[in-house]
Amino acid sequence: MKIGIIGHLKHPIAKPYAGGLESFTDAYVRNLVKRGHDVTLFASGDSDPSLPLTPIIDRATIPDSRRRLGRIHNEWVESVEDEAYEHLMTALGQQSFDVIHNHSLSPIPLRFAGIVATPMLTTLHAPPLERMVAELNARSCFRCGQFVNISNANADAWKSHIQNQSVIYNGVDTGFWNQAGVPRCKRAIWFGRILPDKGTHLAIDAARRAGLPIDIVGPVCDDDYFQQEVLPRLDRETCYLGHQRHEDLCRLIARSAVTIVTPCWDEPFGLVVTESLACGTPVAGFARGALPEIIDKSVGRLAAPGDVCQLADAASECLKLSSQRCRLVAQQRFSFDRMVDHYEAMYERTRAEVAA
Repeated sequence: MKIGIIGHLKHPIAKPYAGGLESFTDAYVRNLVKRGHDVTLFASGDSDPSLPLTPIIDRATIPDSRRRLGRIHNEWVESVEDEAYEHLMTALGQQSFDVIHNHSLSPIPLRFAGIVATPMLTTLHAPPLERMVAELNARSCFRCGQFVNISNANADAWKSHIQNQSVIYNGVDTGFWNQAGVPRCKRAIWFGRILPDKGTHLAIDAARRAGLPIDIVGPVCDDDYFQQEVLPRLDRETCYLGHQRHEDLCRLIARSAVTIVTPCWDEPFGLVVTESLACGTPVAGFARGALPEIIDKSVGRLAAPGDVCQLADAASECLKLSSQRCRLVAQQRFSFDRMVDHYEAMYERTRAEVAA
């Protein structure tokens, strides 16, 4: 099939990834290509040139330096992105694709979905965003294409705005994320973007209470938060290892006895969880967002949101869980191949409906 993928523009689709959406988009595009599809990724020009990329903007709208310092001018970002997406959607009306798959966080593709001849599918990677909700309410969701959500929890958050949603869990490349023969040691790990919503400092407090050394890995996305809440907690047992390449991150996860996940908001999915399970590492986390859908007692433990004492107990209990079971659950429920199979089936149904 000929597939157009609309990426978001805030960060380049390139390593080291700014977050889970960039990592997902890169892997998804490559897997579609590997399956023989003719794929075009519409994203920023500083994305990985080895992707089948058609730039719609020269550079991503939020450089790492401004993201770290919190100096993001949302009105300017929205203006630049809106213009880029408007040009793209107008151009798509003149091109021949079997399906357009929208992974952006913008309302503009929704605005044009009803007038572009090619059917459009949007995956909702975030909770309801104000500008997207306003677009849906103004135009009726039926004129904005089809929708897929990445968890039942996130679908529930959107259901007052979108009546019909399919749910396809995000997948992870279980070939890449693996145990790789790395000896396991009695350490915890926390990884992700370092900012208040992710609760890094709570993971440190829980690990200390559980008597576990902990490694902190990821880009600093809020320097004030890092300086005030994370840096003072670092010591010989609590190490900040910076923003690691995915190959190195995989080894760090695989050597850890438990991953601690501390969302302070309702995570729509939680790739950190499934990447950890694929590496054979059980997960202790707060019961928020989609985490209760992903984590059962065979692969992890959940604590009440914000409760550091419960989280410490959860982390300790995870030390008894089977690494092999974690890996098996990732392969059976959250593999990338399984996810792409579901999307391909949706593409085929959409093409058949158009042909009819």
